Amino acid sequence: MERIPASGTLKMFELARRLEDEGRRIYHFDIGQPDFPTPDNIVAAGIEALKHGFTRYTPSRGIPPLLDAIEQYYGNRGITISGSKNVIVTPGAKMALFQGFLSTIDAADDVLLLSPAWPTYRVMIRTVGAKPVDVRTFPGYLLDEEALKDACSKSVTALVINTPNNPTGGVLEKEHMKLIHDLAIDYDFVVFSDEIYEMLVYDGFKQTSMLEIDPNLEHSLVINGMSKTYSMTGWRLGFAIGNEETINNMIRIQQNTTSCAASFVQYAGVEALTGDQSSISKMTSEYQKRRDLITSLFCHMPGIQCVNPKGAFYVFPDFSTYGLSSNTLAELILKKTGITSTPGLSFGKNYDDHLRFSYAVEIPEIKEGLAKLADFLLTLL
Repeated sequence: MERIPASGTLKMFELARRLEDEGRRIYHFDIGQPDFPTPDNIVAAGIEALKHGFTRYTPSRGIPPLLDAIEQYYGNRGITISGSKNVIVTPGAKMALFQGFLSTIDAADDVLLLSPAWPTYRVMIRTVGAKPVDVRTFPGYLLDEEALKDACSKSVTALVINTPNNPTGGVLEKEHMKLIHDLAIDYDFVVFSDEIYEMLVYDGFKQTSMLEIDPNLEHSLVINGMSKTYSMTGWRLGFAIGNEETINNMIRIQQNTTSCAASFVQYAGVEALTGDQSSISKMTSEYQKRRDLITSLFCHMPGIQCVNPKGAFYVFPDFSTYGLSSNTLAELILKKTGITSTPGLSFGKNYDDHLRFSYAVEIPEIKEGLAKLADFLLTLL
């Protein structure tokens, strides 16, 4: 437990809650989940499963209809996997990640992180006794090829990528995914490809899956789930796709820990993947409007640099002009304006001059909140 640090956002969360209790108006730009409801057809499927008594244990790998649905989901994109051999269904994508790390990483190994990176990766890597090593990217999560090549060595067991990326919303292009795969072959490490935001992309961009680059899954484990694409964060339903050896090891872990994902939730997951998909385009269309607005507003603020993201629902502006640490600035902004954000230091030591803002909030709140922020920042110059 001493290897697991306290949450970097806990202090901000507690301060925001205290201010709300005092009656302050708080603008939540710290939220890392869709603000849309779970689509009605998915909710109905979950209810029907409950009514039909699907409330018992399931196979630890997952129910066959969901495994088949995952196989079909990728098959419709021209990607061939076996649901019965290459897939495990887990209670949330976090559990898929953690089981994957336990199955492939030994204590004292080096694990590379393309950064900025979601803080939980580092926690999980430290928990298994390994060492997280940040590999900085260019603004917008653009791969720095030389930095990555310099970081590779025989002590590296794995590399974690997340595209679209939390916190930047940046994406990795197909040629960079190929380069990463080539390095994985050369140095014999596993690429953990977190693709949870893969469908939330804009401007006609299509995110390449590592499954397209490494169809034999010799050096890849793909992590995905229902939370972001189908607005199912609280349902806790994720999955991993890998080679048989890794997936079988993960199943043994699941058998001895969580047993399985919730039975009725898995049936809802079948509907999510095979039912009406129109909710995705509706969400992404609205997110793109919000992205355009929030990026424009930040770019018109004095001294701020903000890359226009191609995916997810975050922006990661650079506040280095103001000369304050991200924790100090985030707390100051919250106290003075009621706007919550996530300090950049949470995503890597090189990002203490950034703040993450989620635009999983409605447009009127973006306009009102960022107008207050712009006025406040003028007082700091």
